Amino acid sequence: MRQKYENESQYHCFSPFRFWGGILPFLFLFSLGAQPNPQKTNENTTGKPTAEVNGGEEAKGILIKGKKESDRTTLNDVEGTNIYSGKKNEVIRVEKTNANLAMNNTRQVYAKVPGISIWENEGSGIQPGIGARGLSPNRNWEFNTRMNGYDISSDVFGYPEVYFNPPMESLEKIEIVRGAGALQYGPQFGGMVNYVTKKAETNQPFKVETKNTAGSYNTLNSFTAVSGSVGNFSYYVFAQGRSADGWRDNARYNTQVGHINLAYQVNEKLKVSLELSKSQYESQQPGGLTDMQFWENPRQSGRTRNWFSAPWNVPALVLDYNQSSSARFNLKIFGLYGERNSVGLVSAPNVSDSINARTLTFGARQVDRDWYRNYGMEARQIFDYSLLDKTHTFSFGVRYFNGNTDRMRNPNGTTGTGYDLRETNFTNVCFDGSRNCRVVDLEFSTLNYAGFFENLFRITDKLSITPGARYEWLRSTASGRINERQPTGTQPFGGIVRPQELVKRQVLYGIGVQYQVTKSTNFYGNYSRAFRPVIYQELYAPSGNINDIDPNLKDQTGYNADAGYRGKIAQWLQFDLAVFELRYNNRVGLLPGTLPGQNNLQTNVGDSLHRGTEVYVEVDPLAAIQESTPFGSVSFYTSSSNINARYIRWEDPRVLTDISNAQNFYRVGRLVENAPSQIHRYGLTYHFKNLFSISYQISYTGKAYSDALNTTLPTANGQIGLIPEYTVRDMTFVWNITEKYALRGGINNLTNEKYFTRRAGGYPGPGILPGDGIFYFLGLSAVL
Repeated sequence: MRQKYENESQYHCFSPFRFWGGILPFLFLFSLGAQPNPQKTNENTTGKPTAEVNGGEEAKGILIKGKKESDRTTLNDVEGTNIYSGKKNEVIRVEKTNANLAMNNTRQVYAKVPGISIWENEGSGIQPGIGARGLSPNRNWEFNTRMNGYDISSDVFGYPEVYFNPPMESLEKIEIVRGAGALQYGPQFGGMVNYVTKKAETNQPFKVETKNTAGSYNTLNSFTAVSGSVGNFSYYVFAQGRSADGWRDNARYNTQVGHINLAYQVNEKLKVSLELSKSQYESQQPGGLTDMQFWENPRQSGRTRNWFSAPWNVPALVLDYNQSSSARFNLKIFGLYGERNSVGLVSAPNVSDSINARTLTFGARQVDRDWYRNYGMEARQIFDYSLLDKTHTFSFGVRYFNGNTDRMRNPNGTTGTGYDLRETNFTNVCFDGSRNCRVVDLEFSTLNYAGFFENLFRITDKLSITPGARYEWLRSTASGRINERQPTGTQPFGGIVRPQELVKRQVLYGIGVQYQVTKSTNFYGNYSRAFRPVIYQELYAPSGNINDIDPNLKDQTGYNADAGYRGKIAQWLQFDLAVFELRYNNRVGLLPGTLPGQNNLQTNVGDSLHRGTEVYVEVDPLAAIQESTPFGSVSFYTSSSNINARYIRWEDPRVLTDISNAQNFYRVGRLVENAPSQIHRYGLTYHFKNLFSISYQISYTGKAYSDALNTTLPTANGQIGLIPEYTVRDMTFVWNITEKYALRGGINNLTNEKYFTRRAGGYPGPGILPGDGIFYFLGLSAVL
């Protein structure tokens, strides 16, 4: 039975459009009278394509110029073979941020990107975990996550979790394109995140960059990069190693990451690059906590034998061909060869891991392993053309992807305490008569073909419209065994999963509009369709018990819409004020069986609607008074988001079958799980010339719920309940001692806030996963 959201006034009581309606006109009028110095801007104001304005160079994005370089900017209207006009986007210039880059501190790195929610359940920085606009931060799985423009997730459709986080010290910038990125990069609701590594040194054959950092809990981090150019050949290579005992008990880790980029300029038009990234780590998992355990001591751990690792190998071949000043072609051929490995006890935190009195050993640990073998190709072309006395830009491309995943689970691992993935035999006789069958032994595949186009129409010198469309063809297969055993009367195939194949076809479309108000400010708006196909986890949850799958399970569909006003005023104000709406239809969830002994049902449970504001404002008051001062500069920023994400439709047969408890099964009007309604980050940065800078940041995240019922009182195992609001403070400084040597240090979680961002239902919990406490760090870097 479908339940509609009948009380619309309850949802519409929060109106970000009305809230910011009074502020946008003020900034608009003020910007008209505060033009930047025309002698200091080279931005494209002609309405012509970038190649004509800058002699083949692309127009620059909105960037504050002055005594200090901004660590936040936007993408150009056209970059490479991509069009970004009319799209909400942010660029984080990583090296310019005052952040703990050695630890990949996401809270600081993404500080000036409003609306980013973060799972901060591990201080190692090994795995990313960000979401936006009320979407889950679970290992970036609502984003299309890339590095240098190609995929690095497990399977962009089948299993879009990301287990590889490039070292922030190796990055030049991070590009974030919100939901509008669905047309160019794929249909994820969150949009696209692209990590861009540093480039080779072009002015000398050999350059060395080294950074060494020490911190609390025996943290040691070492990063070294070498680069250079010799003739037409260039290279950039880095290696990073980091180890620590961790803030919590039983949380030590060791990670190594390496990357190599070799490039050859064949001629003036053609450049060929070969890249390889490799990551390897072992991380001890302290497990989750109950609420009582957390408030007693969040650093405690009841798991001494849980471990996780994810070897990751990402090769890529990139070809750039500049056919002319107005036409470019890009080809990327990429692959991923990786694993996801975990071993440990996965029972609730109120169940102790104790030694058996009879055997004098621990119980067997559960072993879970995935193997990923992916390869793909993306080809993109862009060119300018003339129509009606205007020059316009057309971009199109095609994509091929082939992903293969093997997944296994065996609850009979070893009884030891170290990282050990060996399996022991079952006592049951398996389908083939042996005694080494597994609880889960599955194979998945994904085959994807896609094509897209976008056209940037320059209607006037100020107004541009960019429509586009994308076609996706997707085939997903699943086969293998669950709870394998010899055939019986009730299970004649001995746990063999009947091979399944799903074929999906989807057409996406969207349109963006941009109006250039001044040379450095513009209005923008965008509407884009998005979808997320049924993924592996929704077909077969990685557990010992198989769930019933709804044969009419539908893909998740919806849209992203946003509009805003962004830019800079003179050299003292930078801003981006936006409103958004996101519709997420046919969300997939798990409904308990309605009859005794009945399996749980994996099905579409309803729709959610997400509305809110995203505000970024940064002010340098000294620059507003005079162009330069002997005292340096001081900037204040706010990066804030208000989000109202609620269920507006809910399907649950128990509403009819269990009338007495119907209200307990009804979710319409409830807040979406893991979607805090407020995320505010404020900061102050002082710069003195190019010698010294120091930043102080306050991060506030409002309360959220871990389930769709919005349960406030926690369960005994800590898996369900309220996630309280919290405030974390960070301080970081950078001192450039000379042109070659610099110190970077600071304190994360300055006030030692006790908080958590996640209640896990399974690994790496289950239970509450605390955020790290106070952390000191100091590092020395050198460029030689």
